[in-house]
Amino acid sequence: MNWRVMISVANLVAIAVAFIVLFEFPQYANDAFYILIAWMVTGFVLLYAVRPRGPPAPGTPLAGASPFPSTSPTPSALPSTSEPAGGIGFCIYCASPIAPGTQACPSCGHALPRW
Repeated sequence: MNWRVMISVANLVAIAVAFIVLFEFPQYANDAFYILIAWMVTGFVLLYAVRPRGPPAPGTPLAGASPFPSTSPTPSALPSTSEPAGGIGFCIYCASPIAPGTQACPSCGHALPRW
């Protein structure tokens, strides 16, 4: 049984009961509001108290570990530093092909950004 789920369900039930009391019995609205606030604070404290502790169980992934394999580029796949900036090979405004290092697109005339 997962205690955190049970506490969360109890919190939702408490909210529903408080709304019923607020609308059906308005003379008890103040009491229902303060009891609801006290219950919610208690519920959050209980949720914090029953959080998982200790080392992870065997076979469970660590919180910071990615389930995906590393996709970092290899040194040969990194761009060359001798290539001039702006060498993406096309205009970002009109998509016409351009030579690396071109200052403005020959087709549309837009100035090309330098990265």
